[in-house]
This record gives sequence, C-alpha cells and structure tokens, in this order.
Amino acid sequence: MRGVFFVISGGIFWAISGVLAEYLFRNNYGVEWVSFYRLFFAGLILILFNFKKNKFHIFKHKSEVFSLIVFAFFGLLMTQFGYFKAIYYTDAGIATMIQYSAPLIIMLYVCFIHKVLPKKLEILALIFILIGLFLLATRSKTDSLNLNFLGLFWAILAAFGVAFYSLSARAIIAKYSLGFVMALASLIASTMLFILLGGKIGHYTIELKSFLAMCGIIFIGTIGAFYLYLKGVEYIGAVKASMIACIEPVAAAFMSFLFLGTIYYPLDIVAFTLIILSVFLVSKKT
Repeated sequence: MRGVFFVISGGIFWAISGVLAEYLFRNNYGVEWVSFYRLFFAGLILILFNFKKNKFHIFKHKSEVFSLIVFAFFGLLMTQFGYFKAIYYTDAGIATMIQYSAPLIIMLYVCFIHKVLPKKLEILALIFILIGLFLLATRSKTDSLNLNFLGLFWAILAAFGVAFYSLSARAIIAKYSLGFVMALASLIASTMLFILLGGKIGHYTIELKSFLAMCGIIFIGTIGAFYLYLKGVEYIGAVKASMIACIEPVAAAFMSFLFLGTIYYPLDIVAFTLIILSVFLVSKKT
C-alpha cells in the first residue's frame, strides 16, 4: 500500500506540472521560458541534494560524458520541451495522454532490436493507440485542426523522448545514481536549449500566481514527482508502477477540466480509454 501511495502521488504530481504549465501558457508565458527555467532550477536543486565530489569523476571519461550529453538532449530536453509544446497547442490532458504511449514505442524498439514480431496483445495495443491518436488529431474542434496536428507532433516527439529516457544512460545511472545523472543532465539540457534558442528565452514580469505556478512545476511536478515515483518503484516494481501511473494522464485531464475549464468531447474520452488500455496490454505478461 505504501508503494501504491507513492506511485499514485508521483503520477498526480506530474499531472499537476502539466496543468500549471497550461495555466502559464494561457497567461502568455512562453514555452521556451518555462522549459528553460524548469530544467535549470530542477538541475540545480537536484545537484544540491546529490552532491558528492567523487561523482564528478564522470567528466574524466569521454564515453560517459558522451552518454550524459546524449541522454540530456534526446531524453530530458526532447521529453520536457516536446511535452510543454504539446500542452501549448492542445492541453495538459491530451498532451499527457499521448506522451503516455511511450511504453508502446519501447516495445516496438525491443522487437526491432531482437528481431521478433510483436505478440498478439502488443499488436492489439498498437491498433488501439493508432486509433486513439487519430481521434485526438481529428477531434471535434475543427477550427483548430492544424493546432491539433502540431500538438500531436510535439506530444509524439515527447513520447519518443520518454522511451529514449527509459532505455539510455543505464550504465552511468548505475554507477553514479539516478538523482545525480538527472541533475547534470537537466543542467546540460537547459544549456542546450539556451544555445539553440540563441539566448532568446523571453523576459516576463512575474506575478505572484505565475511565480507560485513555476515553483509548483519545479518542486512538485519535477523533483517531488521524480522522488515519489522512484520510491514507489522500490516497493512494488517497475511493471506495476507503470500500470498504476495511468493515474497521471487521467489526473491531468481531470484537473485541466476542473481548474482551467478545458472541454473534452466524447471521442476524446474514447481516445483516452484506448491509449490507457494499450499501455495495460503492453504491460501484461503474455
């Protein structure tokens, strides 16, 4: 029960970060600004929590530095920036739901690497998720159809980032700890984003509500969610945790509806159900 509580709490915390980001975007804060400061301050705080001089020996090994940089770009930056971009073009519920298709991408990657065909349930999961993505891309809001396709693109990109994040950097994580690698990768990812944007991350007059929303994204939706979920994995394992974490997209959609007034159509609910069902099918041992 303790493990289940931690995983559910972590999933809800992640959902909170998406809804808070949507609130900032609706109040004209830029995706680039939110993404940069989330990565930078989360990395800075995680470094303070995981500071040990001997861990910085990672910079003495070129192969480990390369692994860290690749993880920072394709894992963290692609995941977090893509996720926030998807929220900007759609909403927190839809962006989180599509990003949650990452386990299916991992399954297809494993099948490709080992040169085996997907199992029957995995094929059914693939069909479900394709139907779900199609319904979300062509949802009833025909006046914003192009925005839905842009949101779909960024959310799928974020899902690929989650898949890469889950599969990469295992060697350096095992050697230096996940918290430390996450801290360094977050700082590196924020630096990369700053360079890619040419230093143009935007300047805003911060109001109290916006400041609190940003603090919530960093402390609740990033650091808190990260530690709660991993603590839950220690108790119940990764497979059960990933299934219970289905609460995340559901919570994001519910909070977006409750606090931001986001409207969901019947076909959206069907799409959500298909995507969550596909994750259960992939997680199920056959």
